[in-house]
Amino acid sequence: MNLVLRLMGSEMTESPIIIDVIGDRCPIPVQKLRRILKQCQKGSTVYVFGDDPESLHDIPALLVRLGIEPAIINKEEIGWKFEIAIN
Repeated sequence: MNLVLRLMGSEMTESPIIIDVIGDRCPIPVQKLRRILKQCQKGSTVYVFGDDPESLHDIPALLVRLGIEPAIINKEEIGWKFEIAIN
């Protein structure tokens, strides 16, 4: 699926930022999320939509390593939605 971003220069400028990784398998969802989180401004909200079961472990582990608050994870019709607040 497509990766949806709002970019201006090298920083994300609008919130929310939506990342669609439906159909992507490990390690692609975490790699895409890591690249985007490095560009996010404080106060941003990132939504990740994915269906790889490994992401249920890998995304929370990435957030811990980066010092970001845990995501709110909701089961969706297809996969999961991760809501990540950048503070």
